[in-house]
Amino acid sequence: MKQFRVALCVAAAAAAFTIPLACSDSGTPTDTASGSGTVVVNLTDAPFSTDSVRSVDIFVLRVDARQSDADSATTDHALSSDSASSNGWKTIAAPNASFNLLALQSGVIAPLGQTTLAAGTYNGFRLVIDPTRSSVTLKNGTKLTNSSSPNVTFPGAAQSGLKIIPSQPVTIASGATTTLLVDFDVNNSFVQRGNTIAQNGLLFKPVIKATITNKTTANAGT
Repeated sequence: MKQFRVALCVAAAAAAFTIPLACSDSGTPTDTASGSGTVVVNLTDAPFSTDSVRSVDIFVLRVDARQSDADSATTDHALSSDSASSNGWKTIAAPNASFNLLALQSGVIAPLGQTTLAAGTYNGFRLVIDPTRSSVTLKNGTKLTNSSSPNVTFPGAAQSGLKIIPSQPVTIASGATTTLLVDFDVNNSFVQRGNTIAQNGLLFKPVIKATITNKTTANAGT
């Protein structure tokens, strides 16, 4: 599978404990509020096999989570420029930056951000992108955007919420760490039109799934 991965390392901490986050390379965020923890979001990519493509640049505004599930319509509803605005969504990362997914390979990880997250079970996740600032560049230098010719057809709005499908509900336990791997299947998320990309462009149909890569475990010292 050709994909980029967003690794969510979630630590829900009980009051008065300092919780180290094993998946964080940049430091050890802590939280002392009862019933909440810290969520760290990183980004990486697996190899992409399309020979004619130089870069896939996706402008990621934020990653949101909520305890209740959401269908694709709900995921793409009630977006705001700053944060999750309604319907129970909570922003867990807000990089507001462009990422070349093809540069994030062979274990390379780009941190997206972090925040505190209340303990509980989470069923809904979404990646919010800006289609107007996302593009695909071919090796011949041709840049495909929403408005170019040929083009890549991203969702038409200024912001689009892309549903992340977890393999099971994600339970954040107080004083424990849970790691969630979100797979954005880059190769299968772009459909070639016609005979060649250079002549006919691409259609963006995101395929994003998520799995728990480790069982929830208690942190040392808790």
